[in-house]
Parts: sequence; structure tokens; C-alpha cells
Amino acid sequence: MTRLRSWFVFLAISAGMIGALAAETMPSKPDRYFTDYAGVVDQATAAELNEELAQFERDTANQLLVVIYRSMQSESSVADYTQRIAQTWGVGQKDRNNGAVLFVFVADHQMFIQTGYGLEGPLPDAAAYDITHNVIAPHFKKEDYAGGLRAGVTAMMQAVRGEYKGTGKTRKEEGGNSSPIPVGLIFFLIIIIFIIASRFGRKGRRGYGYSGWGGPYIGGFGGGGGGSGGGGGGGFSGFGGGGGS
Repeated sequence: MTRLRSWFVFLAISAGMIGALAAETMPSKPDRYFTDYAGVVDQATAAELNEELAQFERDTANQLLVVIYRSMQSESSVADYTQRIAQTWGVGQKDRNNGAVLFVFVADHQMFIQTGYGLEGPLPDAAAYDITHNVIAPHFKKEDYAGGLRAGVTAMMQAVRGEYKGTGKTRKEEGGNSSPIPVGLIFFLIIIIFIIASRFGRKGRRGYGYSGWGGPYIGGFGGGGGGSGGGGGGGFSGFGGGGGS
């Protein structure tokens, strides 16, 4: 009886998770490299960062995007939600999977870097963690969004070029959790992942895969300037110029 009850609990939790996924909003792919839907960066800075990212793709063929939203439109974790978005968008060249996206959700105090498999060498999870927690977050805590995003963009480009050296801090020094994960929890997560994959696996663009690191940052939020900036430059995924918004 106890075992049967456990299965009912498991099925109820799984159904709830699938229902939450079905109800989430999947945003459309932006037509710029730097897109600020939350309006926390002034137009001049947004346009400058957009052009830097456009030029980076011209120089390296690697595509980096930055997208800032007011809040998440999902009950999932920031990691799962942004991975599904990145999978749907298919950033970078499909045959090389050489794209990465920095997602920021202002009201949720969450950010995450999703990295295409083609860039996992120069931009692994450890580097993504270091950039989000030690490079960007300190600026965000002071409500300096432009400074944090500028520093983050620079660090991501340096990482892809093989020039990023990190901040010299380990996850343990930053208070990261190094405790082992219980075997039962691992099994449960595998089942959930299988259910999610079977539900959404056919909807993403094939040939793209992503991993990354991010998490919460703490601090208040202040005002900001205008929306996203324009910029030039073609791209392998059809990115072009455009005015600010």
C-alpha cells in the first residue's frame, strides 16, 4: 500500500511539472544580438553592445546573444526554462552549434548562460558560473546593469577567444554546494527528464544542444534607460541591423 501511495505521489508530481511546462510562454527569437525587453539599459549602451556582438560574429563566426526580460514566464527552474528557449531558437551555426545566450530575468533576480555544444570547450560550465556569479552579479547588486552586462559580454567574448582567465575564486569559496546528491534523487530526476524530453523533444530545432550555469543574484533594482539598441552586421542566423526600441 505504501509503495502504491508513493507511485501516486510520483505521478501527481510528474503531472504537475508537465502541466507547468505546457503553460509556460516560449518567447520568440530576437532579431538583435543585444535585446533589453526590461528597459534597464540606456539605448546608447544597448546599441554599442549590440554592435560589439555583431562584430564578434563577423570576426569569429561564433554567435553570442544577450536577452533581458522583466520576469520568467514559466514555473520551471531558470536552467530548464532557458535551455528550452535556446534549443528552440538554435543560436549559432547548426552544423557547429557555436552559439551562447546570456539570459537575465530582472524581477526574478535570475540569470543563466546557455552554451551550445560547439562552444563548451572555451566556455564550459565553470567559466559560465564564474562570469555570472563573480563578474556580472556584483554590478547587478549595485543596480549597475549596464556595467554588469558590459563586463559579462566582455568576459564571454574573452572566454570564446581563449583569453578569459577567471576571477580566481572557486565555487566553494563562493559558498557553492558541494554536497553529494542522494541516489534516489538522481533516479527521480532521470525519470522527470525522460518525461520532459518525450514531451518537448520533438519541438526543438535539431542539431542544437546547450548547457550552462547561472543562478540568483541578490540586490534591489533601480531604474534604467530605454530599450534595446540597434546595430549592424549580418549573421549566420539572419541577424541584421536595426534601430533602437
